[in-house]
Amino acid sequence: MRLFQLLGFLLLILAVSICGCTTPSPAPVHTTLTTTVPTTLTGSGDWKFVVFGDSPDPAANTTTGVSPNLSPIAKAIAAEKPDLALYIGDLVNGADLTNASPMLNNFTGQFANWEQAVSPIHNYTAGTGIPMYVIRGNHEDGQDKTNAALLDAYRTTVASGMPANGPPGEERLTYSFTHNGAKFILNDIYIEHNGKKETVNQSWVNGQLTQDTRPFMFVLGHSPAYLVDNDTEDIPYSLPTHPAERDLFWNSMVKNNVSAYFCGHAHLYVRAESQVLPQMVVGNGGAPMQGFDPAFANPTLTLNYPLKPIAQNDQQVGYLVITVHEDTRTFDGVQKVLNPVTGVWETGDTFTIRAR
Repeated sequence: MRLFQLLGFLLLILAVSICGCTTPSPAPVHTTLTTTVPTTLTGSGDWKFVVFGDSPDPAANTTTGVSPNLSPIAKAIAAEKPDLALYIGDLVNGADLTNASPMLNNFTGQFANWEQAVSPIHNYTAGTGIPMYVIRGNHEDGQDKTNAALLDAYRTTVASGMPANGPPGEERLTYSFTHNGAKFILNDIYIEHNGKKETVNQSWVNGQLTQDTRPFMFVLGHSPAYLVDNDTEDIPYSLPTHPAERDLFWNSMVKNNVSAYFCGHAHLYVRAESQVLPQMVVGNGGAPMQGFDPAFANPTLTLNYPLKPIAQNDQQVGYLVITVHEDTRTFDGVQKVLNPVTGVWETGDTFTIRAR
């Protein structure tokens, strides 16, 4: 009997040494974790992005389809070293040219010239540099001219690298993306929605405004929601063409605490607000400049900058730098303008806004 006990004891010792355990493991502790999916994502630190747009060549007989001012603008933006750059439409002349221009109907060539001009920011050939996010303007739509080739050329060139998360039929034209504590929603307003151009895809916008929200919510479209000038040529290709749909769009942004709406279309710089929501027109990317008179701005707007008339000849090309401060939930804006006499980049408008 003792022999069997001894063998049993030896087998027990052997089993313990094989498993590597000399003492019994403690009983597992079960901790109940309550996980809440955050409605906002916060970050820390500072980072910046640049907004600019509207760079068709002022020359009717252009040989490029792109303003000669775009290249120096791009070099200055690259020197800012932003995290990303946002272009708000009207890249090229498109179909809006006279028969005297050799670029008429050469849409792929125009977009290639635009890509070359902005290459200091982003090299489209190599796919390197600062990320650029682009939406169309009315010059990429063909305006009142039926020209599917223009949209096809845009889709196969500049738009081919844009996010494909937009609504059906608008992939790479309408889309959104996030960066740190910010969400960006970019709208193509020249796709028909309910039979109307110059509108946004409101159901898609509503979803974007309520899903994956961030402390900073920035929305972009080519056209101002509220016009800041009296240029009658702007009206047929802008959001105010359909005021009821425009109001739905604006009210949805106000309701969902959008931080700012960026746009172009008017070839100037104007910062204003309606219902506390800022509208920033940054359309001074090299296209023929427009004068500004506060008297012609939509009365819905409260003007912030400029507050006095600016003659057409006194307007300056430029861009807008936004620095996001994640810790304080504020963002600063600095408008940069090119002095045509000295060739020096100067500061125009400056502001600080708290995320809504």
